[in-house]
Amino acid sequence: MNVVQRIIQFATRHFGDGRLADQEDIDYQWPAQGFPIVSIRSNKGYSRQRGLVKPKVAVGLIAFGDIAIGLIAGGAISIGLISIGAISFGLWLALGAVAGGPGLAAGAVAIAGEIALGAVAIANWAAGAVAIGTKAIGAVAIGQWALGIVSIGEYVLGLVAIGKSGFGLIPIVGDLWRWVGQWFD
Repeated sequence: MNVVQRIIQFATRHFGDGRLADQEDIDYQWPAQGFPIVSIRSNKGYSRQRGLVKPKVAVGLIAFGDIAIGLIAGGAISIGLISIGAISFGLWLALGAVAGGPGLAAGAVAIAGEIALGAVAIANWAAGAVAIGTKAIGAVAIGQWALGIVSIGEYVLGLVAIGKSGFGLIPIVGDLWRWVGQWFD
């Protein structure tokens, strides 16, 4: 028996006949539909019988769904005070592939007002492969204070340092030019 047949048998045994996408939509709102404190709504995306279906929006203090809006929100697209999702916007904390907000953001692409952590990070304090901010740490760091392999800014430290003041293996900084210039005065 090959691996594919074993996987099909496992899925059929544990999940029925393999038509998970065709099950009923998830629609849970507590304590009442008109005033949801907890809202969980999803249509599970694609259905073989119905084709692509419209995503459901979950709104509540705690919201989870295709699109979620709440104080604590989680979903493919989420907006809230604390937000977790593929695309998320959080006023205090945002976690996701693309995350943004005025507080803390972490994700592949993170854009925040205060602190951003991610492959590409843009914020007042930024850390990532490419970091842009007032204080930046990363492989490529751009900011007033920059630390990285390639650092660009006013005060820099890195392998290649480009800026007003700083240190690096390849320093292209004003301090270096002033130091070299003093020998020719």
